[in-house]
Amino acid sequence: MSPPAVVFVDTSIIVRLIGIDGKQAATEVAAEFDRRQEAGQRFVLPVTALIEAGNRVAQQQPSKRRRFAEQLQKVIEAASQPNPPWILHEATLDQQFAQELLAGDSTGSDLTTLLAAGRLGTGDVAILVERDQFKQKMSHASLEVWTLDRELSAHG
Repeated sequence: MSPPAVVFVDTSIIVRLIGIDGKQAATEVAAEFDRRQEAGQRFVLPVTALIEAGNRVAQQQPSKRRRFAEQLQKVIEAASQPNPPWILHEATLDQQFAQELLAGDSTGSDLTTLLAAGRLGTGDVAILVERDQFKQKMSHASLEVWTLDRELSAHG
């Protein structure tokens, strides 16, 4: 029996879960999360996605920031609960990480080319680096990035 799929959760999913893109988007992503969890998928929150989600919270209208910040806090706190819905990924931002980031990880293009073409941002490539470093440490039959970003999904 193969282990369940492991899914790295992208920023686009987190910001919808916490409601930044509206109630309907939050409801749709929550339903998809439940479906995936029932199918046996296990979720990982990359540190990069949490940083990006926090930046998105800080960019919201002042009257909405606290509500979104509290929701993001709940997402992070859930990782330390019994039977958590996801785990936090421990990324080490070291020379190896930087080299993989600059190389564009598994995209086939270097970071400069990806940024100049507007294809992927540094955060997207960093999530791929985190995923691939996780893959090297663990053995899983299936590992993917759950994203709503078309370009990132081509590499996830």
